[in-house]
Amino acid sequence: MADNINVDPGTGVGAVPVATDDVGGVQYQIIKIVTGADGVATPLSNAAPLPISDAGGTVTVDGTVAVTGTVAVTGISSTAPDRGAGATTSQTLRVSIASEQVDGSEYETVAASQTDVVIGPTGAAGDFLSAVLVIPATTAPGVVTIKDNTTAVISWPGGTLPSVIPFLIPVGANSLNGAWKITTGANVSVFASGNFT
Repeated sequence: MADNINVDPGTGVGAVPVATDDVGGVQYQIIKIVTGADGVATPLSNAAPLPISDAGGTVTVDGTVAVTGTVAVTGISSTAPDRGAGATTSQTLRVSIASEQVDGSEYETVAASQTDVVIGPTGAAGDFLSAVLVIPATTAPGVVTIKDNTTAVISWPGGTLPSVIPFLIPVGANSLNGAWKITTGANVSVFASGNFT
């Protein structure tokens, strides 16, 4: 049986077409959804999406939700018993971020005098580089260059230092072009932390 059927509404105009979908020989009517208060009918569209409310309860999401565009969040509050019964306080909206993109739970070391060492087993665009700990072996170490694949994004010039105390170069970025790569000069090694492919 084909989709769509003709239905006579009994108003003297004869049969009119009705949109349907044939599912196993049964016709299911196709209906457009509208929203709005009494006396208002707004068809759903990208400009007028379906409004969703938790009706005062809790919305639970099981799995991953892909969000595009802007998300507006209103009415975030919680009971604060330590401020007295019934007291409320504004709360900060917290977004879940993978822990490795906060604490740099993976690491790679690069010895002195190395060129374009890939950070991670293979490295890829999107890898997260939290920070690079520079470890000078002498007070006259060479240059340290951090690249997003072939693009140098940070270059520490080396030179004369007052001591050989290691110091941190914070990065906190995902690569855009490919694997993170690090080049070290003479007498300087590094410890790179982040999340690498």
